[in-house]
Amino acid sequence: MLRNIQNALENLGLSAKKGALHIQFSNVALNQLLYLQRIDGKHALNQGLDAELLCLSTDATISLKQFVGSQVAVDNVTDRGQFFRCSGIVTGAQQGQSDGALTVYKLQLQDPTALWKHRRNSRVFMSKSVIEIIEIIFKEWQQKSPVFAASLSLDLSGLQLDYDIRPFVMQHNETDDEFLKRLMRQEGINFLIDEAQLVVDHPLAQIEPQKLRLIDDSSQFQALERRNIYFQRSSATERQDNINSFVAQRCLQPTAVHIQRWQADALEQEDGAGSVLSHHQHSDKQDNSSLNLEQAWHFSPAWMQDLKGEDQVSASGNAQVERFNRNLSTYYESEAKQFMARSSVRDAQVGYWFALNGHPEIDLHSATDREFLITSKTFFHQNNLPKDLNDQVVALLTQSHWPIQDLSQQAERQANLLTLQRRTVATVPAYHPLQHRPIAHPQRAKVVGPAGEEIHVDEWGRIKVRFLFTRDEDHRHDGGAGSNDNDTDSAWVDVLTPWAGEGYGVRFLPRIGEIVVIDFFDGNIDRPFVLGRIHEGSRNPTQFDGKAKLPETKKLSGIRSKEVHGEGFGQLRFDDSTGQISSQLQSSHGASQLNLGKLSQPKESEKSDDRGEGFELRTDQWGAIRAGEGLLISTYKQDQAQGEHLHAEPAKTQLESSQQRVKALSDVAKNQQTDEIESVEQLQQLAAQIEGSVARFNKAILLLTSPEAIALSSQDHIYLSADGKIHQCAGDSINLSTQHNLIAQALERISLFAAQNGMKLVAAKGPVEIHAHDGVMDLIARSKIQIMSTEDKVELMARKKILLTVNASQIELGPDGVRICSH
Repeated sequence: MLRNIQNALENLGLSAKKGALHIQFSNVALNQLLYLQRIDGKHALNQGLDAELLCLSTDATISLKQFVGSQVAVDNVTDRGQFFRCSGIVTGAQQGQSDGALTVYKLQLQDPTALWKHRRNSRVFMSKSVIEIIEIIFKEWQQKSPVFAASLSLDLSGLQLDYDIRPFVMQHNETDDEFLKRLMRQEGINFLIDEAQLVVDHPLAQIEPQKLRLIDDSSQFQALERRNIYFQRSSATERQDNINSFVAQRCLQPTAVHIQRWQADALEQEDGAGSVLSHHQHSDKQDNSSLNLEQAWHFSPAWMQDLKGEDQVSASGNAQVERFNRNLSTYYESEAKQFMARSSVRDAQVGYWFALNGHPEIDLHSATDREFLITSKTFFHQNNLPKDLNDQVVALLTQSHWPIQDLSQQAERQANLLTLQRRTVATVPAYHPLQHRPIAHPQRAKVVGPAGEEIHVDEWGRIKVRFLFTRDEDHRHDGGAGSNDNDTDSAWVDVLTPWAGEGYGVRFLPRIGEIVVIDFFDGNIDRPFVLGRIHEGSRNPTQFDGKAKLPETKKLSGIRSKEVHGEGFGQLRFDDSTGQISSQLQSSHGASQLNLGKLSQPKESEKSDDRGEGFELRTDQWGAIRAGEGLLISTYKQDQAQGEHLHAEPAKTQLESSQQRVKALSDVAKNQQTDEIESVEQLQQLAAQIEGSVARFNKAILLLTSPEAIALSSQDHIYLSADGKIHQCAGDSINLSTQHNLIAQALERISLFAAQNGMKLVAAKGPVEIHAHDGVMDLIARSKIQIMSTEDKVELMARKKILLTVNASQIELGPDGVRICSH
């Protein structure tokens, strides 16, 4: 058997060199083994190339692995005798039936971007434009895949616009194909698979890499070499390729687009230009405003750059909203009217334009309206075979159950169906914000920051995180940013809080090393925010007092913080244990605590020892209680906290009663010609400061009141000091007792008055001295006065004289002697 298919065909009187189709493999061993019978394919702007090759071979033992990954060039002879090239990579191969002489093979030919579909990844990019991201991934493919590097180059010459530097972009469980095309669709960038050289000199010309052309301006689409294509009804005698069927089709599209999104720094919804009417007139009967087919989109919130501009990203604003609006409007307008053309033009290439001539209706239009851009092409080409060989091939195809038409029944050996739109109509790729994006679900991330810090936030309380899927090898292009475990791993990420007001709310900032749960605004993978935090692994749940482990202390709840770079903590703990209900506010510094309820020892198990009931305010350090408008300390009961918190009616009543008793005794003293109590009015004024009806103090007084005793005790000293008066009043007795001295001093006078039972001044030991250093001393009694010494003498001394008088009789003792007289 002849293994060389070319020689076999020569023996049958068929020269492969004279065929309309030629095939060349980068795997040169295949070039002599295969004959291309037919190619069926589709090539489209913003999609790529996908074709099926039907090949014949006299070798039934070709390994299918030899095909996969090979570059292939298919050259088609045009009406001008040129070789029009279509190339790509074999991504699939099938072996059909063999009759011993011939074997059929079917190969899938795709452009090199088809390889992108087989690489899935998750990674992040910081402070990059879409174009920069495309270049990074493209270079990685060239470095990692020799077949890709040999098959495709990147052409950015068709880009005319500037592109925003985005603070954060994530690829998440997307193939590189899905990710890159998503970015291009978002920005309105057309992507076109083109040949390095559309026309080659001969079928054996070297296979050159195809080009991935990025185009954002319709003026960058090039004209076909022939530039003009004529319209001509199908005729077997035509020597020139032409268009033989040309059909216009119109489809109703949205007539207005309105884009909204949240602009965080402005704290408002951003609408751009609002609802923008289409420039394209869809109907002669109804204008766009009356059709009112509006697409009102609520887009994901605008990205927020570093508030200090340190990340050098593009500021978000209305310009982006208007660009989204413009791209969507452009797409709807381009879809509103298109043209379908059936042609025999073999060198018609997607992404190129031509002028249509000879059409009875189109010729009536202006020159620019006769120019059409080819946006897609569905095509087939085949080589002619002798009838016997053709029948043999058809039989093999039938036996292989391959759905290919009977080649002998086709009148035409090549044709294509072109989708066209006028060159004057702008073109952008289809973009559906809810479809052209990955599915976003909550996921874990780790809080990161600079070395030496435990909490790293910006002015808004945003944090940096490392997404756990990031790998070092995917982030070497940017110094490892994304996988460095520091603040370069993400843009600033918002932290959800249950309360966020203007300078008020709840603040619990995630700390470096904590595991957070990330969700995404509007399901947009590029808009992450922190939903919450979780305890996993060795990161234990909250342990109150550093002891309370779960599940033993599951009845405890609350908040416990941790000292930055230390072991201290603050906690708000609620104990809902049966029979030990309590609350505690604590700082570990100085064991400073406010304990409320049924107090108990810190729990390590379900129960702990009781410590008491009520409340305890304590600290190992210093304490202060301040109340600028007044302070009440009372042991009067107020069951179930039913009364006013400053209710002090019992104290007011007691003070008023005391004031009345004091006044009565003071009046008695006045009648006895001694001093009145000076603070009677002040006591009355003090009672007046306590308003019973509204339970408040009119002045900043400190009121200490109790229905039972009040004890004041110190192992050292007690000091009472007042710039005004100190008033003591008792309904019973006032007792003073000291183990040492009782010393009373007054700058002016001391006045003692006993209304009923007299007065005693006794010294059990030592002398009793009563002095009047600058004045007289009066001892007056209604009845007798006794001065006696029980064991010694009584001495009366005076510098001038001593005078003893009883009624009219006197004894006078003076320097001159004793004089007795009677009147």
